[in-house]
Amino acid sequence: MAKLYENEHPVKALGWAARDASGVLSPFNFTRRATGEKDVQFKVMYCGICHSDLQQLKNIEWSTSIYPMVPGYGAIGVVTEIGSKVEKFKVGDKAGVGCLVGSCRKCENCDNNLEIYCPDHIIIEGLHTGVRNTQRKTITILDRSFRV
Repeated sequence: MAKLYENEHPVKALGWAARDASGVLSPFNFTRRATGEKDVQFKVMYCGICHSDLQQLKNIEWSTSIYPMVPGYGAIGVVTEIGSKVEKFKVGDKAGVGCLVGSCRKCENCDNNLEIYCPDHIIIEGLHTGVRNTQRKTITILDRSFRV
């Protein structure tokens, strides 16, 4: 039996999304995956936005935009939940995340703490959530290795 999307993504989140190339942002409710054993969930308090976000919002230059899109990255906030294998963070800690949010953790680059050069690195979350570029929202959930 196939898993229901709601069961795989039970955490409710709110972001400001563009729904088309007009770039107009409006409130957007969506869901996040549950916090895994190695994950840190935090409430986003502040998030950066840059020129590239504006280019993506309006589908300028690269013509690769996928909507809906919640722009922004470089988020900081307060930890609200941690997985059972997380030791570096506790609920209430301040936490942040940059644009690198995942890697294979098996290649030579990952073994040498050079995840940015991993052939399977993930830049800016969202590609696995159904909503592109989703750090500018109320809640983010990522592996502990990509939190500071």
